[in-house]
Amino acid sequence: MPQLNDPQPGNYARSAAVESDRGSPLFTIVIPALNEESVIGRCLDSIAHLEFPSGNYEVIVVDNGSSDQTREIANSYREALRLTVLLRPEVNISALRNAGASASSGKFLIFLDADMIVPKNWLQRAEALFISSKAHILGGSFEVPKNSSWVAHNWFGRKSKGVILSPSYVPSGNLMVSRSHFDSIGGFDERLRTSEDCDFCFRARAMGLTMAIYDDIAVMHLGSPQTLMAFFLREIWHGSSVFRVFLLHSRNFQNGRPVLFAVYTLLCLAMTAVAVVISILSGHLSLIQPPLALLLLAPLVLALRNARGRGWRNFPQMFILFLVYGISRAISLLGYRSLRSRRSNPADSLRAVRSR
Repeated sequence: MPQLNDPQPGNYARSAAVESDRGSPLFTIVIPALNEESVIGRCLDSIAHLEFPSGNYEVIVVDNGSSDQTREIANSYREALRLTVLLRPEVNISALRNAGASASSGKFLIFLDADMIVPKNWLQRAEALFISSKAHILGGSFEVPKNSSWVAHNWFGRKSKGVILSPSYVPSGNLMVSRSHFDSIGGFDERLRTSEDCDFCFRARAMGLTMAIYDDIAVMHLGSPQTLMAFFLREIWHGSSVFRVFLLHSRNFQNGRPVLFAVYTLLCLAMTAVAVVISILSGHLSLIQPPLALLLLAPLVLALRNARGRGWRNFPQMFILFLVYGISRAISLLGYRSLRSRRSNPADSLRAVRSR
């Protein structure tokens, strides 16, 4: 088994294996949750209707201290599922995932977000992939509801062509890994507010482990942002730990592109703001044009690249989304120091608009 060199894991420790009178299952599905009463029932209901032997999988819901009916709804599925509900308030989502892993008894761990719906053959396909795939960490692509807005369809509904080999990381909303590899990687870094999946996969790659994302194990993401404002706020939240993860793995430049895009956008915004002030004072409005053109240049290039690969029909929408993405990630950089110096509020940590 490969060994981890200086993983700096976030307080993850494997507790004694949880033994079941019914024997150890093949899969453990870990679901972190905070105030998810609108979706947790649909998630668990889809799991309860899986076409897979019920004794071969268990479900562990780790609640972050919900103030709504999340725990009550989850507990109502005890008859339908082999279910454990844990309470871990005031911790980051990475710690919730670790708590579920620590209480698990499955050979393979599946990390699933509470706003996901799984197809009936999900575990059957996962089992087949663990046998046939050469990847050590598997992920499934995300689908959006059919009645989604143009924001969700264009940004989150971009499907792969069956499989993505060696992606930069596997989103933890639908991430699968063997128990032994999870232990050797060191679990999720509990210091991270977001981007814990990026950090996890970067450390796995440093060990020589491989990963892949498959459409065969895709899930439906009910929480895909449907408006530009929701998308904007989601990316601010998601970007809150991106720079920290970049610094932790700067030698490999694993997530360098989104960080560089955020830095570039931040500099353009700053130059544009200065140009606006100077233009107002001098009366020369043309001074705004150069920094504004630079601000729009990167989203334009990214939208052009996307159009070359996926068609030109959605080029205007993608230009807008890349622009909003860049601005939101630039704003998240401004809060990096404050996020680093204080413990994050778990009410922001999970319930803020999410991804992947």
